[in-house]
Amino acid sequence: MRKIIVAALAFSMVAVGCKKESGNTGVLKADSDTTTTVTADSNGASAKTQEQTYRYVAEDGSSALVKFTSSGKDGNYISITSNKKTIKVKQKETTPNGAVYEENSVLVKSEGDKVTIEQDGNVIELKKARGQ
Repeated sequence: MRKIIVAALAFSMVAVGCKKESGNTGVLKADSDTTTTVTADSNGASAKTQEQTYRYVAEDGSSALVKFTSSGKDGNYISITSNKKTIKVKQKETTPNGAVYEENSVLVKSEGDKVTIEQDGNVIELKKARGQ
């Protein structure tokens, strides 16, 4: 009788204690996000905006969120956010491997999994984080 009570108590503790969120915590979710927004003006013409956000890592280990925005109306932009600061740069030209963005004294080159930022002689290289 005592074994049955202990077994029932153990079973109920396992059933209550195990939740679906407590699965494998070693698996990382992808840090990318794609959003498509369609807006219409008063004339009924629609403008489609597509955004893709990825996490990039610098050589020193700091991370940045890089958002590629493609809008038929306003053109293409790249936004880089790190340490609660964001720079937004408009696309200047397209290259076979990526794109070049330039605005004021900021030059950003995106080539595959690499983004290079140049400003006032400073160069920062970012690589796409693993699992992206």
